[in-house]
Amino acid sequence: RICLFSIAVVLVMLDHFSYLLKKKHLPGPMFVFPFLGNALSMIRNPTKFWNEQASAARKTGLSGNMLFGKFVVFVSDSELSHKIFANVKPNLFHLVGHPFGKKLFGGKNLIFMFGQKHKDLRRRLVPLFTKKALAVYISIQEETIRPHIDKWIELAENSKAPLALRFLCRDMNLQTSQNVFVGPYLTPEARKQFTEDYNIFNVGLMKLPIYLPGFAFYKATHAVDRLIRTLADCARQSKVRMAEGAKPACLVDFWMVETLREIREAEETQSTPPLHSSDLEIGQHIFDFLFAAQDASTSSLVWAATLLESYNDVLEKVIEEQKRVRPIASASVTPEQLRGMKYTE
Repeated sequence: RICLFSIAVVLVMLDHFSYLLKKKHLPGPMFVFPFLGNALSMIRNPTKFWNEQASAARKTGLSGNMLFGKFVVFVSDSELSHKIFANVKPNLFHLVGHPFGKKLFGGKNLIFMFGQKHKDLRRRLVPLFTKKALAVYISIQEETIRPHIDKWIELAENSKAPLALRFLCRDMNLQTSQNVFVGPYLTPEARKQFTEDYNIFNVGLMKLPIYLPGFAFYKATHAVDRLIRTLADCARQSKVRMAEGAKPACLVDFWMVETLREIREAEETQSTPPLHSSDLEIGQHIFDFLFAAQDASTSSLVWAATLLESYNDVLEKVIEEQKRVRPIASASVTPEQLRGMKYTE
C-alpha cells in the first residue's frame, strides 16, 4: 500500500512538474488538478473558464493551462494567431478542435488533413463559391430566415420579458445550414432526426470524454456517425439528380456537378476514382462545413444583435444603409445589393 501510494505521489509530482516546465513564464494557474488539469472547470462553466484564460492573456497575448493531461496555450493576439494557422504542418502545429477530436469527429475530418490531400479537397471546393452558386445560397438563406424573424417578432410582441436570442439564432442557423448545404434531400423526418442528433453532438462536446453507453460523449460520437450517414445519402441523391441534368439547388449540387465530371473521366480512362468523391467522404466533409458554420455563425449573430442594441449610432447607420440599398424591404435580396452594403459589411 505504501509503495502504491508513493508511486501515485511521484506520478502526480511528475505531472505537475511537466506542466510547470511547459508553462514557464506564461500567465495561468500555478496549480492544476493531476492528469485532468482544469477540464472539470471548463465543463462546469465554459464561459467563465475561457473568460479567465482571456483575462490572463490580456497583457502578453498568451496564457497556459492543462486539459485532460495536455498542456494548452490560449492565444488572444490576432497577429500571433495568423502565424500559428499559417504554420499548420505535420512537423509544426496541428489543428485539434477538441482534446478527443479524432474520436468525436473521425480521423478523416478536414481539420486533420495535410499536404496534397488538403490541397486537392480545397481545389474541389472552388465551384461551390462562384457568383452563380452564391446567388442560389442567398435565395435559400432569405427564404429560411424571414419566417424565423417573423416568429421572433410575434414572440416579442406577446412577451413582457426580454427575448433571449441564443437558442432562436441556433435553431434558425441550423435550419439555414441544412437548407443551403443539402436542402432538397432531407425529408421532414430526416430533418427532425438531424436536429436531434446535432443537439446530442453539441452536448457531448462539452462533457467528459467517457466512451461508455449512457454517457454524453458516447452518445455524441454515435450521433456524428448518424449525421454523416444522412449527409452521405444526400450526396448520393444529389449525384442521381445532377446526372439527370437538373439545375443545382444547393451547395452539394454544385459540388456533385464537378465530381460527376471527374468520375466519368476516370471511368473513361480506366483510372482510379478521384479523391473525396465517395458518398461517405462527401458526407464527412459536409458535416465539417456544418460544424464550422453552425457555432461560429450563431455566435456572430448573437453578438451582432447584442452590439447593435448597445450602440444606437451604429444601428442607425445600418438602418439608413438598408433603406437606401433595399428601398422595398419585402423584396428579395440580390447579390448586387449585398455587395452594396459597405457599412453593414
